Amino acid sequence: MTTADLRRIWNDSTRLFFAPLVGAVTGAVKEFQRVHREVELNRRRAIHQKTD
Repeated sequence: MTTADLRRIWNDSTRLFFAPLVGAVTGAVKEFQRVHREVELNRRRAIHQKTD
């Protein structure tokens, strides 16, 4: 087994270990952005309704 093989195994293992964590963080960030857009839209609608 060469150093390149060990390096590849190490990198693949690290990716597999952190993949769920990265996916969870990415999903949380996207959900936060979606909720933030929805809150802003609701605020704008409320302001618009008050001025009518």
